[in-house]
Amino acid sequence: MDWLERAAKLRQWTRSGTRAPHKPLLLLYALGRFQADADGGLRYTAVEKDLQRLLTAYEYRCTFCGYDGRIGAVPVGLEAAHVRWWALGGPDEVENGLCLCSLHHKLFDKGVLGVDDGQRILVSQRFVGHSPAAREHVTALAGRPLIGPQPGARPVAAAHLDWHARQVFHGEPRPATAV
Repeated sequence: MDWLERAAKLRQWTRSGTRAPHKPLLLLYALGRFQADADGGLRYTAVEKDLQRLLTAYEYRCTFCGYDGRIGAVPVGLEAAHVRWWALGGPDEVENGLCLCSLHHKLFDKGVLGVDDGQRILVSQRFVGHSPAAREHVTALAGRPLIGPQPGARPVAAAHLDWHARQVFHGEPRPATAV
């Protein structure tokens, strides 16, 4: 059974009969559709333009922490995150996206992290983590400004940030941490 057949059998979000290009489904779709490129990289035919536009706007770095890992020319551990979820009416455009590392994408989608009106990072008071890693990679982000997008690229639209704050972010934000 190939990847496309496996992906077709998964329960998935849809909008108007179209499958959501979101997280694991996007990965399975891309695996089924990838083509070898001349430089040995992968070319994702259906979503390449939107993905490249977002990653370029944020200069291939996590907007929360600055992570920018690559293997050769291929970004590793960086993901395009919808602010207002695609399955709930969020558009596929730069103004509704952030470039996030895998950790911060998961925490953003779970409501641990958010973004305020001043483009600063919110960390939920409900998040509990006692390890140095949890402090460094999560709680220390409270109040920090976002990294990017680069000049000339539009930032995330306030309406999408407001939607995320109301529908996804958990509880009250922590106060900004002293740097």
